[in-house]
Amino acid sequence: MSPVTGTSPQGAPSSGAVRVSDAERDRAVEMLQLAYTEGRIDHHELDQRIEAALGALDRADLAQALRGLPLPAMSSERVAPSTAVAPNAGTLTSSERSWAMVAHWSGIATLFVGPAVIAATKGKESAYVRTQAYEAINFQLSFLGVIIALGILTGITFGVTGMLFGPLTLVWLLLSGLGGLSAAGGNRFRYPWSFRLLG
Repeated sequence: MSPVTGTSPQGAPSSGAVRVSDAERDRAVEMLQLAYTEGRIDHHELDQRIEAALGALDRADLAQALRGLPLPAMSSERVAPSTAVAPNAGTLTSSERSWAMVAHWSGIATLFVGPAVIAATKGKESAYVRTQAYEAINFQLSFLGVIIALGILTGITFGVTGMLFGPLTLVWLLLSGLGGLSAAGGNRFRYPWSFRLLG
């Protein structure tokens, strides 16, 4: 079910609505990530719901982003009240976080090859590792495409655009490093500039 936000056309919460805090948005995102990790929603629905949750201005918007979310398939005796309300990074194992981190950092040495190997192996065991590996693959392929295009453009402009190689490489290194650190913390990292060919 695709969530539909309930904000007014002007983008402001309706009169009398209770605004949501960043902490409440984060808890909603964690609930959605857990649902995806357990296979209760697919990647497309996860993206739609997270976008709606992050854009929520009031609690009605946030509730809309979570509406219809399938409940976990486990007995009620095993579900603590706090777990159902606010799952956290503890739902991911240290192995999952480590492999997701390696998926991002391996791109520095191998471009898309390292993340692709991790997606094809460890990604079969963990949806979180797979989505982070796909994110790394998309970013590395995007960077490779930009470098190739810039190389061609540099030849056409007789080296004028060659000065962009340095800044682009620095940004690539910084974002790859940031992606690994974020994944190690159990976050669902998304690169700000990337053509998403996979996932």
